[in-house]
Amino acid sequence: MKSLLILLFFTFSTGYAFSQSDLLVLKQRNQTIETWIPGSVINFQYSSKQWIQAIIRNVHNDSILMDQIVIHQVANQFGLPTLDTARMGLMRIHVNEIYGMPKRNFGNDIFTNGALFQLGGGAYIFLNIFNSLIHNDQVFSSANVTGLGIAGGVFLLGTILSASHQTYIVLGKKYTMQTIHSGAGNK
Repeated sequence: MKSLLILLFFTFSTGYAFSQSDLLVLKQRNQTIETWIPGSVINFQYSSKQWIQAIIRNVHNDSILMDQIVIHQVANQFGLPTLDTARMGLMRIHVNEIYGMPKRNFGNDIFTNGALFQLGGGAYIFLNIFNSLIHNDQVFSSANVTGLGIAGGVFLLGTILSASHQTYIVLGKKYTMQTIHSGAGNK
């Protein structure tokens, strides 16, 4: 009898320990973009527009229990930069309180965010003025004004593109955040 109770205890405790929990899923219409499970690090914009980074502890129904963290770069004992994690405490939020998520391919947007236009236009203006001053030419001569005007227009186009370019996605009609119930432990 005693061995049967011990066997039942280990069977249920092992099943409970390895049971799956709910998933947090970011979807673009009906396509899954990214998923998080307990233990994953998530970075999101809260409904108050504050960016929060946290480690997910539990996903249950429509709420998320997370341990809010802040990662700073500090110098170690040798003066080299290292990452330091500060825990801010537990936080429970509803899925609907997540306002936005950072774009995953932000580094690939250099062609569409206007940075190259600003860099190219600004560099041309700087070099043109610098060369004109070195060679004792007039900076705003009729031949030079056309090139400076085009470079200024390119710089302005880059500024307009960067102002209209967002580095995060806003949850709403196109993007949604939801939980998916899985495992035997959650009912």
